[in-house]
Amino acid sequence: MRRFNDKLYLKITLAIVTGTALVALLSSLFFYFMERDRQHEFSLQDIKQLSATIESTATVAVYVQDAQLALEIIEGVVKNGVVAQAQLNSEPGFSVFTGSEAIDVKEQVFRLALNHPFNKQELIGELLILPDIGFINQHAERVAYRQAKIMLFLTITIALLVSLIVHKGLTSPLKILTQRFEEIKLGQDSKLAMLANHETDEIGSLVKGINSLISSLHSSIEAERSMRKKTERLEKRFRMIFEKASAGICLINEKNELLTANPACQRMLSQVMEADACIGKALTLWFQDDQGLASFLEDMRADTALTTIALDLKLSREVKPVDVWLHCLFSKVIENDDNKSLIIEVLMYDVTERTQRERDTRFEADHDVLTHLKNRRAGQRLLNQQLDKARVWRKIVVVMVIDLDDFKPVNDQFGHDAGDLVLVEVGRRIIATFRHGDICVRWGGDEFVVGCYFDNDYYDEKVFMAIEKLATQLVEALHRPIELLDGNIACIGASVGVGVFPHHGQELMEVINEADKAMYQAKKQGKNGFAVQPIKLL
Repeated sequence: MRRFNDKLYLKITLAIVTGTALVALLSSLFFYFMERDRQHEFSLQDIKQLSATIESTATVAVYVQDAQLALEIIEGVVKNGVVAQAQLNSEPGFSVFTGSEAIDVKEQVFRLALNHPFNKQELIGELLILPDIGFINQHAERVAYRQAKIMLFLTITIALLVSLIVHKGLTSPLKILTQRFEEIKLGQDSKLAMLANHETDEIGSLVKGINSLISSLHSSIEAERSMRKKTERLEKRFRMIFEKASAGICLINEKNELLTANPACQRMLSQVMEADACIGKALTLWFQDDQGLASFLEDMRADTALTTIALDLKLSREVKPVDVWLHCLFSKVIENDDNKSLIIEVLMYDVTERTQRERDTRFEADHDVLTHLKNRRAGQRLLNQQLDKARVWRKIVVVMVIDLDDFKPVNDQFGHDAGDLVLVEVGRRIIATFRHGDICVRWGGDEFVVGCYFDNDYYDEKVFMAIEKLATQLVEALHRPIELLDGNIACIGASVGVGVFPHHGQELMEVINEADKAMYQAKKQGKNGFAVQPIKLL
């Protein structure tokens, strides 16, 4: 409900009436004083006219010195309300006046000179008229007051008439339009009805403009409703995707803190560490290489060209000692131009089984199935890499070719299962004899190859002594008896040939061939021993 002073037509009416009343008051005061002065002037003009009327009669009375006639003349003048007293004077000593005493010439007196009736140039007397100022002022004020009241009444009447016309022609239609407009409900395609007699004026233009605006607003509302419904549907779908997705989804801020995480993400993280209150914690806490991941994320934010990257990351082992691998896709979500404050979206997939399968596949592809040593293909590749490293740093590599002695009788006497057991144990003893970085290869059958990197610039007596010691340890390890599953004992040996890169060749097969020659030399010397191809010491 609007307040009284909030209604436009009342405001306009009040403004018109107030303005008009002020104008009427000022106008009435102006006309009052102007009319009073005018009436005062009219009274003085009446005295002049009256004196002009009796001038000839007064001239005769003065000329004949007839006091009675003179008295009748001036008494007739005094009967006029604007004259207080009259007096006729002439020489010598003729003076007739009304009232108890003669007129005081010091007061405001109207004088009329009387000339000789036959000689206009000769002055014979004068007529004195004393105006009745009180009567004149009273009459002037009365007339002025009456005129002022008439002016005030007319002004107020005009103001009310103008207010009525404005109300009927402007404010009342606007009031009707306002009421109808307030009745319109948003979303309804309703329009304002055109007011009668206003089809072509500004009110009609206003109605048309409002209807056009309503139509446009209705179209906008309908479009917004449709968009909101689509948005709600999409939001529902995205929420369902986010909550039901098998992939883990989370957002991290510039401090790597989790802003949000879907249930799948929390399940993945909870495999190795409690994730009930994960929101607000750094994502890096859940991964084994937390420092490396933090450094990677910092580099990703700094590199404007890097927007998306995928990594396989291993979770930490704080809850259970298992390797859990997640395939993580990191994508920038641009919020502003400040790359340091942008959000990163992370998609996670549990690839533990896949990673294990890949590792198993790579292991099977690169390792001998029985002994778990490198197979010939992988071993040859690694040995070549070892030689490449030695070429760059000008170091030496020792290659040992190992051939088992008396292995065939084990197969013949105890069977192939016993032979396989012997090969497995031989592989284990070879690995135990050499360093972790040395390359141990099952070259084929009962033949093995080992590559040892020596951090020496050239071959000398010291290197020879180290090779001799290592070969002796290997021969002794392989000569120890091997207990079989049925309690039998298998006794074998090994002939070891040694080749040295780059002294025995620049290529791997050249060095292996020299080592192979040395191995056959060791067999000729009685087996279960080692031999080194001759090398000229520098």
